[in-house]
Amino acid sequence: MEATILHADLDAFYASVEQLLDPSLRGKPIAVGGGVVLAASYEAKAFGVHGGMTGRRA
Repeated sequence: MEATILHADLDAFYASVEQLLDPSLRGKPIAVGGGVVLAASYEAKAFGVHGGMTGRRA
């Protein structure tokens, strides 16, 4: 049997979903997470915010 591996990198997925569900967030820098950023929108990434960053630092 041949194994198949699928790797999907969903960059900014959770932030994109939030912007899709709430149109008022579109085009704004947002981050999703608790104490640590789980996902940052592309607008937030332009300010240097990235996944794994603490909320305080973001």
